[in-house]
Amino acid sequence: MKKLLLAGLALVGAAFVSAQPRLVAHRGFYTTPGSDENTISSLINAQQLGVYGVEFDVNRTADGELIVVHGPKIGDRLDAQKNTYAEISRFVLPGGNRIPTLREFLNQGRKVPETKLILELKKHKTPEIETRIVEEIVMLCKKLNMLDQMEFTSFSEHACREFRRLAPKNKTLYISNSLWTPIDADVAKKEGFQLSYSIYVFMNRPELIDRMNEIGVESTLWIVDNPEIVDWAVKHKVDFISSNFPDRTKTYLDALRTAETARNGACNLIR
Repeated sequence: MKKLLLAGLALVGAAFVSAQPRLVAHRGFYTTPGSDENTISSLINAQQLGVYGVEFDVNRTADGELIVVHGPKIGDRLDAQKNTYAEISRFVLPGGNRIPTLREFLNQGRKVPETKLILELKKHKTPEIETRIVEEIVMLCKKLNMLDQMEFTSFSEHACREFRRLAPKNKTLYISNSLWTPIDADVAKKEGFQLSYSIYVFMNRPELIDRMNEIGVESTLWIVDNPEIVDWAVKHKVDFISSNFPDRTKTYLDALRTAETARNGACNLIR
């Protein structure tokens, strides 16, 4: 890790700008012993780490329970959208954790209101089903008095539009891993979306970020797990980065910030 830090800091003069990207823990902070992705454990770990937000995935089971799991496959035999909650609730993840309901996850989330909860609704079978799920999600967030803490995101354009319709004051991010996504910066601006694109998209089409910065559409880059990608994100003025290793990424961002502070102090002394 020290070698990686030194390698990255050598690029500070060329890459660093004052505005750093804010850090999102992808599926929580689960890359630590005893945790699993999309669990209460990974959420608590991320809250304690002090990141901007926690991204997590939501599916609806066959009997209508909203659960926090990436899916659709769970282990070898279960499917997040085809099995019942009773069947899924018995499944034990590799780290010993169980799959939480959305209500359970949100109840832990609201204990630390300064940590944003970035809810990704996975694609479901029909637009009508997605509409009903969005309605249920927004209603639950309102009931728990935590809508202000929420951000919403999806690969589904329909779901994103429904989140905008039902929670117009909340940030909605459209996600894509396609180089030729139909939602470019100008379409996003018109729809009221922010954009969350993979390194495959943004690093091959950096002009998308340039246009987003020009017209005021926020960018999230995923997945950012090494210093070189952090440097690229800083250089291209990405707004948010999502990481599977938020502890390491936070350490690197903090080191960049310290180096910038020291550099500014040295410049002031010279003046």
